[in-house]
Amino acid sequence: MFRNILIGAVMVSCSSCLTSLHQLVTYDKVITDNRITGQWQQEDNTVFKIEDLLKSNYYNNTAKASVNGKPTNTGFDSPEDSLLYSSSYVISFTKSGYDYTMIASLMRLGTGIYADFIPAAVSKTGSAATPDIFDGSDYMISHTVAKIIFTGGNIEIKFLNNDFVEDQLKKGTLAVKYENDKLFKTTLVTAPSAWIQQFLIKYGDMERLYSSENTINLKKI
Repeated sequence: MFRNILIGAVMVSCSSCLTSLHQLVTYDKVITDNRITGQWQQEDNTVFKIEDLLKSNYYNNTAKASVNGKPTNTGFDSPEDSLLYSSSYVISFTKSGYDYTMIASLMRLGTGIYADFIPAAVSKTGSAATPDIFDGSDYMISHTVAKIIFTGGNIEIKFLNNDFVEDQLKKGTLAVKYENDKLFKTTLVTAPSAWIQQFLIKYGDMERLYSSENTINLKKI
């Protein structure tokens, strides 16, 4: 069922990040925090560019794109989509010969700030071809959730630990619908957005919910 899911975990190339069928951040709870914008460097020297979605080259190129002279879908299929995306961010980076683009939406839950990441585009470095999530391709987008911590000139992105959550699901501690994605060896939560939000409000401060292997540390440059 989920064979064609393109997971958001490509950002960290980690097979132990928790993914969700439904988005964490909804149009009525999305926030902006421009501390996240700018140029950032990971410990392996990968450089991330984070910018407002509507001001990004990615959005401008997507908005102008056409197929056989007809405009392609910009992704704003509803007023709710417009509200969500207009407050979201684009993350672009190059790794292992590929250019990646992600879309991140932020929200505040309890005392923390969380991000919902979805893959937007990927192409070989220097290639003109850029498949994107708005082109109508036949695959299902899944969402990757992380806690965002700002400390001075650094950002800590702490992705949810799939192994810990899967263990709780197997024990029946968490009553939630999910599927096992054997291809990517991850658990795909199929619960609605409201459940994910309540889960993070309740457990978001629990350190076991995250792991160092699933954490990205970025320094502003």
